[in-house]
Amino acid sequence: MMTGAMLGLMQQLGMDIVVLTEEINDTEFLFSRLTRTETLRLLKSMSKTANSLPVETRERLHEIDWAAWATLAKLLAAPARHPLQIWVAIKELTPTTVQQLNGYKKVHPELFSIVP
Repeated sequence: MMTGAMLGLMQQLGMDIVVLTEEINDTEFLFSRLTRTETLRLLKSMSKTANSLPVETRERLHEIDWAAWATLAKLLAAPARHPLQIWVAIKELTPTTVQQLNGYKKVHPELFSIVP
């Protein structure tokens, strides 16, 4: 049950990041205090959730780049020192992960179930 909630949370956070950043470029992102702050908050939550998933779940969803999420968690400790890597996570890692989660939800619906 907890795993399903965590995977659902990752999907929602990822979609929120995609929507929040879909019409801006990297320069606009860096100079937009509100968008940047909110996006980083969402990204930290998504990263923390990804890294908190049980190992067995991550192994079953093997196409997701879990190592990238673990690395991102470290980079988010000092985001101003890693703007390019964070931008890549926003524009590539996050949407790819959301797409993969959507696909896995069809293949492994039991993992996404929140019914006890």
